[in-house]
Amino acid sequence: MSNLISEFIRARHIDSFQKLRFLLFLQQHPDLSETGPEFAAQLYLGDTRLLEEIIRDLEKAGLVDCEENRCRLHHQPEIHSCLRCLARAFEDPLARQTILDQVRHYPTIK
Repeated sequence: MSNLISEFIRARHIDSFQKLRFLLFLQQHPDLSETGPEFAAQLYLGDTRLLEEIIRDLEKAGLVDCEENRCRLHHQPEIHSCLRCLARAFEDPLARQTILDQVRHYPTIK
């Protein structure tokens, strides 16, 4: 796993599997714009309140834009590039385990 991915996870405060899963979903659907309940119904990540908290955290981290209760992936080339790298790395079982360990132990891993 590259340092770019590790730094992206740390800098953007991706500190839970749910956030990681949501970002990977958005990376696959970059033009999707939905409400928290709509995302929750598609992703099965828990209740709507949990997903709305995740969305708020990702909005603070500059990864998600929300307007009129509809949220979407922030359209910035650097974010899209990092998420593509993250998604490719996540396909490799060994890299996936490293990513999950980093997320699980956030922020203790520097």
